[in-house]
Amino acid sequence: MPAIQRISEPTFARRGLLDSRVCVRFKLNREPDGKWIGLFKAHAAFSVLAAANAVFSGSEVSIEVAKPSGVAELATALDCFIECANLGLRSFGGRVPERRSRVFRRPGLPGRV
Repeated sequence: MPAIQRISEPTFARRGLLDSRVCVRFKLNREPDGKWIGLFKAHAAFSVLAAANAVFSGSEVSIEVAKPSGVAELATALDCFIECANLGLRSFGGRVPERRSRVFRRPGLPGRV
């Protein structure tokens, strides 16, 4: 399955005249699963843009961020959040551990399964 990518330019709208945050909307090439969404939100929240309130509706995303200095900064940040989620990276460093099956050992029989 192809990696998730942003397929539309981000559009943003101010929430209010005095508010320093904007609401950003963009589309992805496919609908992400819950694990991917969690990773995306974690990276977004700990970024310079302090993203919050991410809402996913199929492949459409709406997220609130601190006002970026420009569209290029915003697009780069979004692509970074997406790529980190694709790679399964945690927001505080390291990869998300893979699920491993547990091996149960019988008491008294070391090394035997």
